[in-house]
Amino acid sequence: MSQAKISQAKILREKAEMFERRAENATDPISKQHYKEMAAHYRSLAAEHLDVRRDEPAH
Repeated sequence: MSQAKISQAKILREKAEMFERRAENATDPISKQHYKEMAAHYRSLAAEHLDVRRDEPAH
């Protein structure tokens, strides 16, 4: 797996962490839920990104 592919997954994980922090600091329930959903979405993208890259043939 190339460094660029790992870096992309890392960026997605960092965005997930950012949304988790926003959820923790949100004062209203709607914003809190929205940020939690966004964090889950980015965690899923990061995992999917790594899975897809792992399945690709080596060049």
